Amino acid sequence: MELRVVLVEPKYDGNVGHVARAMKNFGVKELYLVRPRAELTEVAIARAMHALDVLENAVIVNTLEEALEDVEVAVGTTAIEGSTPIRNPLPPWEVRELLSDHGKVALVFGPEDRGLRNWELEMCDVTMKIPTSEEYPSMNLSHAVAVTLYEMTKGEFEVNTYGRPATKAEKEALVEALDGLTRALNMDPTRRFYARATLRRFLARARCTDKEIKTLIGIFEKSRKLLEGWRRG
Repeated sequence: MELRVVLVEPKYDGNVGHVARAMKNFGVKELYLVRPRAELTEVAIARAMHALDVLENAVIVNTLEEALEDVEVAVGTTAIEGSTPIRNPLPPWEVRELLSDHGKVALVFGPEDRGLRNWELEMCDVTMKIPTSEEYPSMNLSHAVAVTLYEMTKGEFEVNTYGRPATKAEKEALVEALDGLTRALNMDPTRRFYARATLRRFLARARCTDKEIKTLIGIFEKSRKLLEGWRRG
């Protein structure tokens, strides 16, 4: 799925810059501006930070039809629900699942002061809404774009973790290290059994890395050796 962000009549220069920055964060390059009231001023450039290329390559068109003519699916966003099909939106994660096998998808956002009109939503194939508090459902334009892009690209980017996930063998080595420590503590067999079982259940629920397991093994082993040395006098 290749994403395009379409802003219809965006009003504020700063919002356009923030949208460009959010797009850069999530690897989205195509920005279309339909009859923009905002301009690519120094304010927009400052808000965009390192996404100046997104602003510079933005395509300005006169009609929404032009912005959608070469996409496979258009998704219109709204903060208002209703009884009509165009006001019966899906949340972003359902839209992502629905369109995961599609090609180019346009995400269409209305202007800050009114949102998309009914006839603009009718031009879209799917309507989407970000669930928010009923007390204040309308989001800032750039915030709405950022949340939508996060949901639509979820799973595409990896988070660098502290080491790789620990293997079962590594977890079992930690259990054995604990058992060695409990032996040195002269715990009775029943308590040692429960200690091993408790640690195994904990490790089954935890997402430990290999480095974390090695650190704990080191602590258990050093404690055991210190205890044994102290007892030898």
